[in-house]
Amino acid sequence: MERLALDRFASPWLRNQHLARYHWAAGLATGKDVLDAACGSGYGSFILRGGGARRVTCVDLSPESFAASPRPARAIRGDVTRLPLASGCVDLYVSFETLEHVEDDASLLREARRVLAPGGLFLCSTPNRDLLSPGHTLADRPRNPYHFREYSITELERLLSRFFPRVSLLGQTWFSDSHSRRLAWAGARSPQAAVRLQQLRNLASLPWETIGRHQPRPFGEAGVPEVVIGVCSNLS
Repeated sequence: MERLALDRFASPWLRNQHLARYHWAAGLATGKDVLDAACGSGYGSFILRGGGARRVTCVDLSPESFAASPRPARAIRGDVTRLPLASGCVDLYVSFETLEHVEDDASLLREARRVLAPGGLFLCSTPNRDLLSPGHTLADRPRNPYHFREYSITELERLLSRFFPRVSLLGQTWFSDSHSRRLAWAGARSPQAAVRLQQLRNLASLPWETIGRHQPRPFGEAGVPEVVIGVCSNLS
């Protein structure tokens, strides 16, 4: 299983992307009952708890993840497509880098809608296929063996809007429009070469690597994000 643990090696930008997402989400957690779904090693649950959450519930399918580290709150082994939780029981549902790992993405989103209290928020993130896998389509099996599919920005927004009446998108790790066009050109000719080009671009940024570089921010300015974050509400 592909998962980040802070005591194991990961590329600095990948680690900082994960940390920046959770610190941003913690700012929305104050006083709320929070679900950290597909929580992995649990580092994000501690960040959410530190943000002032009233309660954090950790859910993951892997028993190894629960043995790896202590939890800041109750831990439940469960499947995000069949959550062992009552309807309307959480105010904030957080599940980062999960949607692409689940074969039945519709069931994940249907369950997220079910367990949210009225006015609750569902937060998710997923790689932007146009930067991570240029030249591929939604129907193509990703080169990452742990992913069932990867989404473009438009495809993700369309999917989320099927289940939530209000959807907004943010992005992380922004690159220029010209870089995105170069990747699209390369991906149409050699998807593997395009992937290498994006990896080299991340390596070139290593001297300036900080968590702040990956702070989520809204769309509306120039550029294309490497990661897309969905912020979904169950209120019209």
